[in-house]
Amino acid sequence: MTSYERWSLIASFGSLFVSVVAFGAVAWQLLMLSRSTDQDHDRRRKQATMEYLTANMDRRKALFDEGIPHERDHGAITTLVGLSLSGDDRATKLVASYLTTFNFLAVGAQTDAFDRHVIDEAWGGLIISVWNNYRPWVEEQRRRHSEPRVWENLEWLAGKMTPRRNIVPDGDAGNLPPQGQPVQ
Repeated sequence: MTSYERWSLIASFGSLFVSVVAFGAVAWQLLMLSRSTDQDHDRRRKQATMEYLTANMDRRKALFDEGIPHERDHGAITTLVGLSLSGDDRATKLVASYLTTFNFLAVGAQTDAFDRHVIDEAWGGLIISVWNNYRPWVEEQRRRHSEPRVWENLEWLAGKMTPRRNIVPDGDAGNLPPQGQPVQ
């Protein structure tokens, strides 16, 4: 092999090495950009979730003022559901408006527009309680309208929430009941 061929070979391998290093650097930058984009998306999704929850606090207060009972007042909810199922249009509109608020939240969680972990931390027990207390009304609406998908997003979201409180086995009366259960 001549010295020209030897230097050409060294130059070729040197060029290949520089190209591989440059490709590695570009790949690393793309990986970092991808991670940064994912983190930004996650932060924005959490922010949107908190904004929706905050905005709905006002909506919930307005519905409370119109006659929706507190989420854990099982007796009052049962009475309202009974009024609605017996034909009271005002009660039906109240319940439908209230559940639709939570259903929209659930749609946002299912489509990844809202962060499910933030929802669980902020309103998990509330959502479980709403679903458990209004479930008979939803099931009757599904039956009446022959539409099994009515409020299915809310049902899905309630199933994804994590109950956090449990009854202590020794039966201590000072403990709260499990989330979603009426306070006696």
